[in-house]
Amino acid sequence: MNHETHVHGPDCNHDHDHGHDHQHVHGPHCNHSHDPVRNPLKDIGRNDPCPCGSQKKFKKCHGA
Repeated sequence: MNHETHVHGPDCNHDHDHGHDHQHVHGPHCNHSHDPVRNPLKDIGRNDPCPCGSQKKFKKCHGA
């Protein structure tokens, strides 16, 4: 018997996962709803208390 390894190609019709890990690229017709990325720390002044609750100034804590 011939025991050649089966190589899966783009036209393989076997009913199993081939391990193709394609990332989704969003285009003009993508129906996903994505809100713009917002920086929640934008409106905090450097000398304001850090929002993490450390009681330090923002510039000495998470603003560094």
